[in-house]
Amino acid sequence: MGTDNRSFTFKSRHYDTSKRITGRALQKRRLTVWTKDPCCAVCRRLTEYPSGFELDHKVPLFKDGDDTEANCQVLCNGGNGCHEKKTAADLGYRHKQTIGPDGYPAE
Repeated sequence: MGTDNRSFTFKSRHYDTSKRITGRALQKRRLTVWTKDPCCAVCRRLTEYPSGFELDHKVPLFKDGDDTEANCQVLCNGGNGCHEKKTAADLGYRHKQTIGPDGYPAE
């Protein structure tokens, strides 16, 4: 058994997950941030605790944002929730325009 001499030429698109908190500390942060403002930061819809929202980083961790309470906000979740839209925008994705049966863009 020799040493592993493989070289990797691609740059990983994943960020360092050691910066992210987990477990009880994360649950405490979720409750604290939600208690301060239980409404979605984007659409201002009232969210329920614990499953009606996602805890979101204002400045994403992969863009060197801090994993602190000051950098967190409540965003509504679900198939068409604000958290999904913000994450897509942070990653540079564009929303695909839906076309109605008449051939014009649907709202």
